[in-house]
Amino acid sequence: MIETRYINLSEEIEKRIKEGHWKGRLPGVLRLSMELNAGPATVSKAFKILAEKGLVTIDGKKGTFITQPGKGVKHKVIGVIGINSEHPNCFEELSAMEKTADANGYRVMGIAHKNDLFINDLSLFLKLPVDGYIFMYSSLTFEIAAFLKQNGIPFVSCNRPVGLPGVNWVDFDSEGDLEKALCYFISLGHERIAYIEFYNPNYNYAERILNTYRKVLSETGITFDKSLFISDDQYRYYNIYGEDYLRAHGADCASNIMKLKEKPTAVLITDTNTTYGFTEELKKHNLNVPDDISIIAYNSKSIKDDFFTTLFNDYKKRSEMAVNVLSDLIDTPCMEIKEKLIEGKIIVNKSCSKPKRKSK
Repeated sequence: MIETRYINLSEEIEKRIKEGHWKGRLPGVLRLSMELNAGPATVSKAFKILAEKGLVTIDGKKGTFITQPGKGVKHKVIGVIGINSEHPNCFEELSAMEKTADANGYRVMGIAHKNDLFINDLSLFLKLPVDGYIFMYSSLTFEIAAFLKQNGIPFVSCNRPVGLPGVNWVDFDSEGDLEKALCYFISLGHERIAYIEFYNPNYNYAERILNTYRKVLSETGITFDKSLFISDDQYRYYNIYGEDYLRAHGADCASNIMKLKEKPTAVLITDTNTTYGFTEELKKHNLNVPDDISIIAYNSKSIKDDFFTTLFNDYKKRSEMAVNVLSDLIDTPCMEIKEKLIEGKIIVNKSCSKPKRKSK
């Protein structure tokens, strides 16, 4: 028999919350287990369900708090954290947000490129003239999420915040997109497939991507070679090369791959400028794309000659969806948690072909 006691218990606690039986912080697990005649483990499971619904916030140090209902529209302004408007791609995202927000009757305020501004004083979130927040590029932390929920401030993450329950988010299907790109290479006959990225520890992203890479290869009978999965430290490269660090990274990766006894016949690269540096270095070794190595580049659709096959993620769409979700959340504070994955697509161009040589 499937254990359902904690599900029933979560429904009972939810009912009591809505009836106003408790205010602010819920009783502790031990006290509540005695009050509701249930084991502490069962109460903890019930709390977890309520947290996933966004009804409570679990703070391991302070306890479990009832999520305050939204305070309604006051300013008709949406605050954006973690976006650098001076970066060309970010500028496009911010413009998309402004257009969508305007259609919904809101304005957009770009507040900070990083969340450092709030680390020592979370109360700043309460003082800014905004009705809700959008967090970009992994800028949302557990502490910030807990604080905003406790104070009834609506927010949306533009990244899938693995490990943060009860959060509304919009993001790309990173694992699904990687699987799609690898399967495309494999369908062409490639078996030695390299993957190049900068290491991203946020929300277990790096681990999730590596696991997907291993899984796809295993399912198709291809042996995993750790030398082909390249995940470097972005900050180290930036500190050495400055603004040209992406091209430098691509060049280094190509140079190192050329030293391998068994070279790849295909490469998936997660940045356009890294792709440029990679291909420029290949030419120094008298290698061409796609005759010697096929390439899929993430979001290189802006390349004018339309040479590179692209795994295209629509960042403008993600921004628009985040604004719409937040607008709905401001208007309807108790709506169900929304989690939206955006599927990328492969745009086939000239940089991919069947392997014309055996791996060696």
